[in-house]
Amino acid sequence: MALLNCLKALGFAVLLATVPTASAQERDPADWPMNLGSLEGTRYSALDQIDRNNIGQLVELFSVPLGGLLQGGGDFADALPISPLIEDAYIYITDGTGRVYKLDARERGRIVWRSEGHQEDINSWLEPSRGLAFYENFVIATTADGRLLWLDKQTGELARSVQVGDPLDGYTISTSPLVVDDHIIVGGNGSSRGALGRIDALDAHTGDPLWRVDTVTLSDGSGLVGGGAITQTGVYDAAAGLTVWVTGHPVPRFEPTSASMTNSAIAIEVETGKVRWHFQYVAADDHPNGFSEGGSHQIVPGDGEGKNITHFGANGQYHVLNLDSGSLQSSTPHVAGTLGEEEFGTGWADRAGCPNIRSVEAFASAYSPRTGLSYGAGADGCLTEAIPAIKTYSLPGWMGAYYSGAASHLGMLSALDPATGSLKAQYLFDFPLHSGVLATAGGLVFTTTAEGTLHALDDETLEPVWTHKFSSLTSVLPTTFAVDGRQYIAVVVGGNAFSGELPYRPREMSNAEPIFAVVVLGFPS
Repeated sequence: MALLNCLKALGFAVLLATVPTASAQERDPADWPMNLGSLEGTRYSALDQIDRNNIGQLVELFSVPLGGLLQGGGDFADALPISPLIEDAYIYITDGTGRVYKLDARERGRIVWRSEGHQEDINSWLEPSRGLAFYENFVIATTADGRLLWLDKQTGELARSVQVGDPLDGYTISTSPLVVDDHIIVGGNGSSRGALGRIDALDAHTGDPLWRVDTVTLSDGSGLVGGGAITQTGVYDAAAGLTVWVTGHPVPRFEPTSASMTNSAIAIEVETGKVRWHFQYVAADDHPNGFSEGGSHQIVPGDGEGKNITHFGANGQYHVLNLDSGSLQSSTPHVAGTLGEEEFGTGWADRAGCPNIRSVEAFASAYSPRTGLSYGAGADGCLTEAIPAIKTYSLPGWMGAYYSGAASHLGMLSALDPATGSLKAQYLFDFPLHSGVLATAGGLVFTTTAEGTLHALDDETLEPVWTHKFSSLTSVLPTTFAVDGRQYIAVVVGGNAFSGELPYRPREMSNAEPIFAVVVLGFPS
């Protein structure tokens, strides 16, 4: 690699051989090379050093403060749901103003380089980058004004900048790209600024456009309407040659278009850009209160040699689709069983404003081949009548007080079997859950709650095993990696866009600071 850098410095054009992107089965489990952990979107790690028996020994080993706390709306105290990538013991992450960092995990997060000056026109409607991708010797970053950047992994220097969409048309990029062989696929956002939803593929070597799919088209072909925004990275299956993306934010809501591809899964042939199928989860005219799909997809085993794709829907349904055809295999409530029709009545799913369980684009689900279960995290909007309100602190012997309506903001984690669609386990948190899930071979699933707690739960029963409280809020899902045979957990800690929705604030939150840092936990030496 040093020779290649020297040749480039001398002005030689160097053509690098395409390195196929590893799937969940092929990639080194020590690394975390993409936002959803794998091309299949499973957010599963084969690392098993941290397990149910020893997790109580985890401690914070080091933390690295990052710059910028800018969130859409100009709220400086909020941090975006930014997931770090890890490769060869180096952590790559963006900060709140879109700068990219390379940190050395072997040296307590020493900053190797930090990119400067590439993010432009950050304002209340143009959010900084939410994530990164790898391609050969490059880190692929996005900018709020609709560009893709190729940054040299070794130096952080800008090698190429390509304008994907025009910010004057409302276009912006709100999620990390998906790299498939020599394709970089990126989803466009900006529906609240009038932008049309779209998915673009670019040549990873040159940045040239390869194909584009508009995500919102009127059935009569008379024109386009806003919406169909992409706020979550897509997934890919090599055998089928398909990439699947979820669309949301049907805007304008007063022009419902049930024939559109908003709130849908869209399957696209990577080589040609042809839409093979799309499945609409929630039609805009069926739900005028504005459900918006934003959660991730997972590619999981199906019957025989076939595969399915799963999705925890914003309408409270767990959907299982056939990957090849898009046909619906099952659709069941993921608030069923212990928190289902028995409490709400048979018509609960049709009530206005309920269930508003997965309306946040930060949510990313997980799938564990160890258990064969899918894990969906959410912030519930339907439990006010189902469970008691939350009790506050009080002196011993005193009854204390209850906060009415607190239950409607609680976090919920559900485990379902994609083969049957049945609910296997469920856990309700005392605070909103606005991040996502990580599943590991150590028999654990990890998630964070909004007030700043990292949770580890049993991957079969969802019984809590261990918790760790940070000094600030967090809305970012955990990541795991290994260096020299030692497993670590990485969490971005900082402000939370949903902090205002917290039903109550315990005493230990009184000194919470609006920090923004990546924190790494592991076993003491």
